Amino acid sequence: MDDKISIILPIFNVGDHLRGGIDSLVNQTIGNENLEIIMVNDCSTDGSDKIIDEYAEKYDCCIAIHHEENSGAAYTPRNTGIKACTGDYIMFLDPDDRYTPDACEVLYNAVKANDAQMAFGRFRRIFEYGGKVQKSYSPYMDSLEQAYPDETFETENFINVPDFIWDNVLESLIYGKTVQGVYSRDSPLDTIHIDNIEQEPDILKMHPSVWSKIYRRDLIMDNHIRFEPFVSGDDMAFTLETLLAAKGIVFLNNFMCYDYYIRDLPEDKSITKTVNVRLLDELMESYIYCRKCTEGYSKEIQNISLNPHLLHWTYTWKNSSFTKEENKLLLSKVKRLKKIHKTDTKTKWLLSSMTTALEASIHTSRE
Repeated sequence: MDDKISIILPIFNVGDHLRGGIDSLVNQTIGNENLEIIMVNDCSTDGSDKIIDEYAEKYDCCIAIHHEENSGAAYTPRNTGIKACTGDYIMFLDPDDRYTPDACEVLYNAVKANDAQMAFGRFRRIFEYGGKVQKSYSPYMDSLEQAYPDETFETENFINVPDFIWDNVLESLIYGKTVQGVYSRDSPLDTIHIDNIEQEPDILKMHPSVWSKIYRRDLIMDNHIRFEPFVSGDDMAFTLETLLAAKGIVFLNNFMCYDYYIRDLPEDKSITKTVNVRLLDELMESYIYCRKCTEGYSKEIQNISLNPHLLHWTYTWKNSSFTKEENKLLLSKVKRLKKIHKTDTKTKWLLSSMTTALEASIHTSRE
């Protein structure tokens, strides 16, 4: 193998989970001699810094970088890793998750064989404390139930309604009608290969996971794509920008490349699982940024890339508690988006419903 793959890990206080994440990289079937594992410590205080130094000393492929100041979010260490990396291809891992053993090999072969600028697969969402496993959403039929007969897979249902109602009513309403592209939806598909995202806009309905993808270096560097400074939503913006810019996209519909662990105990939550006004504020800033990125693209691209996230934002907001001033701040951000995101009646209704709900809450919120 002539190419090298750089894998970037943003690290902050994940000591209990960190070794498993790094081990899933150094034991990849592609061979760690073909990897450059860049571990960027964002001033951890739990011993994570010592762990990555240990790996850097033990493995030639591992590089430890230590920030002098904590940035408070993953976007800065990720950008540090992009600046430092030398690989022909770039991938990302959140250090409390795991790559499947052949993730790098399969994704690399897919992106290389198709002369594409990016390739990606599916992931498993694992609720490690509740014992529940979900497959990531795909707009295409798959054969994964046969591959994983002993596990429960479900479409991403984040509104907590009965599965029948979600599958037959709400999913279509929220995600929009199927936009028929160059691939049929009538039978299971293994590989989707397109020249650009306009050929299959439905790909934008999938979770914006930077860590399930491999990027050719020139896609990121030549287009000057970096993680925007959002504590939450930086991955959404990065994923959208790469999908919009990519010349050649490969999606492996039946390949599980990543195990995404949901840390859902109160004493063991990631930053982006702790709901506060900053998280929702910066998510909305990300939505505004993403909407501006799609200016000039089709209405399908504009709607599909944003509207499902607005429903998720609303669900999160409704299940949290905010002061009157916090709700006023959030309302101002929703109104900013409303001014520029005018594509169809459903979109206008969605944003109007959000503003109405926030305005009503302001009248009843505590000071």
